[in-house]
Amino acid sequence: MRKSLLFGVVVLLITLTSFNSGAQEPKVRQLSLEESIAIGLENNLDLKQAAYNLSLRETEYQEAKINNLLKTSIVTLKNAELSFKKARDVFEEKKKQLALEEITGRYFEVLKYKEKVQIEQISVEQSKENLEMVKNKFSLGDASELDVMRAEVGFSQAQLDLTRAQNDLTVARMNLNYALGLPLDLLIKLTGTFSLETLEITLEESIQKAMNNRYEIIEARDNLEFAKLKLSLKQNQYTSEIEQKKAEIELRKEQVNLEKVMKMIPLEITSSFLSLKEKETNAQISEKQAQEKDESYRIAQAQYKAGLITTADLLDSQIELTQANINALEALFGANLAGREFIKALGGELEKPQEKPEKPS
Repeated sequence: MRKSLLFGVVVLLITLTSFNSGAQEPKVRQLSLEESIAIGLENNLDLKQAAYNLSLRETEYQEAKINNLLKTSIVTLKNAELSFKKARDVFEEKKKQLALEEITGRYFEVLKYKEKVQIEQISVEQSKENLEMVKNKFSLGDASELDVMRAEVGFSQAQLDLTRAQNDLTVARMNLNYALGLPLDLLIKLTGTFSLETLEITLEESIQKAMNNRYEIIEARDNLEFAKLKLSLKQNQYTSEIEQKKAEIELRKEQVNLEKVMKMIPLEITSSFLSLKEKETNAQISEKQAQEKDESYRIAQAQYKAGLITTADLLDSQIELTQANINALEALFGANLAGREFIKALGGELEKPQEKPEKPS
């Protein structure tokens, strides 16, 4: 009986071992930025909602055209047409916002936190090395217990910072998956990178491009034309003076709105352009500062070994190096994100233009 039981246990262990060895590792999906954008434009939940809203406005416009055959109402038909057009513009703007801001930002965030994890891992290794140096000096009587405690605290803090960076990376991956409409727990590996790429465009060119492409101007002009149409239809002996007055006020309101938009966009572009250039410069400066701190830390290590500086000086130098590397990373991330946001502010087109819904006839 015992032999039979033992044999059964052995068979079970062999089966489990074979199963585990044959089990496949979780699949990791590799994604470039372009692939991510394509997936997001197809699966993003917010975009799907905008698409359904667009379909609804189009259906209402078609209904208005049919009703207009039975009972002519130019205002009702025009209003339905403008509602459809506005929904279409919102849909197109949502695609641009997804491609140039949200998806790109989430993609860059994953890259940023992945790099930050590496920075913090190096910091942990440096802190551990410093702790060993301090302990060695303590054993020789060249360092105090307080020095050892400071080094231990620095090592623990570096480990905590690494854990935080790893947690941030996990959340960033989930945020990207959500933006792409993918399962939140899907393992992804990004093949792209981000570096400083300055935009070669002048402020004057930027303003002109925005004035030609921004949908807000087109929408304001459409609203103004609609107000003119309503006023023209009310200028007759069958419409009360109050109704005519209301139509005149509505027209003036839309005229002011168009003027406001025409002034606000150049202001927005100017502010965005100057901010972008500032962030590009900051990224360059931050990178040089990180290089300087790296050299300073190398010198500090040599000086500490020679007994020329204190333990606090060494630990401070290492902390400053880590922070400088993080600052450079954040500055690079900010410059890249600002560049994408600026392109959208210009009314920039997507890299791969999507087929637009049929315009109302």
